[in-house]
Amino acid sequence: MTKRISALFLTISILFTSASTIAAQTKRGVGSWEALNSYLNNEVAAKAEDRKTVFGVLTSVDANVVTVQTSDQNNVTEVLFRREEVEKIWLAKLNISSRKTLIGAGVGAGIGVGIGAIALKNSDERGGAYGAAVPFYAVCGALVGGVAGFFVRQKNKKERLIFQK
Repeated sequence: MTKRISALFLTISILFTSASTIAAQTKRGVGSWEALNSYLNNEVAAKAEDRKTVFGVLTSVDANVVTVQTSDQNNVTEVLFRREEVEKIWLAKLNISSRKTLIGAGVGAGIGVGIGAIALKNSDERGGAYGAAVPFYAVCGALVGGVAGFFVRQKNKKERLIFQK
């Protein structure tokens, strides 16, 4: 009888210990207001009580205010968040269209070189020489890929929670 009670007590204590460990792990990684200084110049998402989530770069942190710099098409603005109104701040991954444009241009140029090489090989077999085929297709592919990369839109992503009220 005492072995059963001991086993039951041990099982219950293990369950409660593991549950408290899981709860502690979910809270870990969420820092204090002062710890936000270590994330200066990082891409973040900030959520205030009465505002929607703002994505931008964390530019300054002081005792009462956090500043996030955002940019639209042509405008760069700074959004101030008072300490008492901030609910959560995450590290974020921002959508930068110029990066996607360059990636698209590179992929397009690579595909264009491949198509140009195939066209050059086929023209040589038929007796014609089109030496400009490879650069022509590379440039056309880069243009098409760059335009496609520019218009591919992805949303900004929240990654890891770094502050919670």
